[in-house]
Amino acid sequence: MVLADYNDKNYDYTKYWVGRDYENASEFIALERLLPNNYDEDKKVIDVGGGFGRLLPVFKKRFGTIYVFDYSKKLLETAEENAEKLGIKITTINGDVNEISSLVDKKFDFVTMIRVSHHLDDLEKVFLQIREILNENGVFILEVANKIHFKSLVSNVIKGNFGYLSKNPVSVATKDVTFLNHHPKRVEEILNNCGFKVEKKLSVSNFRHPFFKKYIPSKILLFLEKVMQKIGAGMYFGPSIFYKLEKK
Repeated sequence: MVLADYNDKNYDYTKYWVGRDYENASEFIALERLLPNNYDEDKKVIDVGGGFGRLLPVFKKRFGTIYVFDYSKKLLETAEENAEKLGIKITTINGDVNEISSLVDKKFDFVTMIRVSHHLDDLEKVFLQIREILNENGVFILEVANKIHFKSLVSNVIKGNFGYLSKNPVSVATKDVTFLNHHPKRVEEILNNCGFKVEKKLSVSNFRHPFFKKYIPSKILLFLEKVMQKIGAGMYFGPSIFYKLEKK
């Protein structure tokens, strides 16, 4: 696996989110559905691959203890700055997700891993370690880049590329890094083998196509997103699938 270099001084990951307000809001909607509704001082969460702390506003409303784990020291420094702006304290841990269980010496009530799976070519190795850092009744919130989302599926069927329907991941990398879209059914098999059961799943960023974002007002688009997240989950409609997982 070749990791993306988010420490590169010439690359600012925060700018990736400029013009992606819809995608960001869609993921917040999903997390608010999958995480507890109320604040609990005693609950601990670790955001694996949490980067610059994009999801901190969601965690602030729910958890008394917040950790952010990431490969990039530069992003973690920004996460600390963002936490200070929000008036919260966080603990940051720098390291490779493939070694997370040896780097994290605590157990958590919630582990979130959003926009990380596409960098992983060995999901089982990471999922087993996530299980180790979860409390017995802990919850794992996972996002997966969906290989068989509606647009991709239709496009490949029209081209007669039926081999695309296999459960193997497909690389969509534009640089020499690991960037994989995974087949959600294969991901679910791996999760099951790693001792997780799916409690809930959502289809997310269902209308991220530039046409929709340009011509449909944001409020309407996000209303449609809320409706579609549950409906689309069964057919793996959207480009991201969010899972709420518990230990078996």
